[in-house]
Amino acid sequence: MPNALLLYPRHPPTYWGNNFALDLLGIRAAFPPLGLLTVAAMFPSRYNLRVVDLNVTSLEDRDLEWADLAFTSTMIVQRPSLEQVVERCNR
Repeated sequence: MPNALLLYPRHPPTYWGNNFALDLLGIRAAFPPLGLLTVAAMFPSRYNLRVVDLNVTSLEDRDLEWADLAFTSTMIVQRPSLEQVVERCNR
């Protein structure tokens, strides 16, 4: 069974990201990766899936070693994080 790693890059701290309100709300991220989770639901059942949201956890080398494929869903504001993710995936 192939392993697919679904990656959601980190949002930078901005006014619109509500990063400063997260502690007050008791949450770790303002935007859950709903698009990425929707794509995950459409994968054939033969795939093993793992989702890594870089806003709440870090991308570990063992995640990349586990994966046969890596997918991402990104907004333009996440570009710096996406570039780091792509670089790590290509090593």
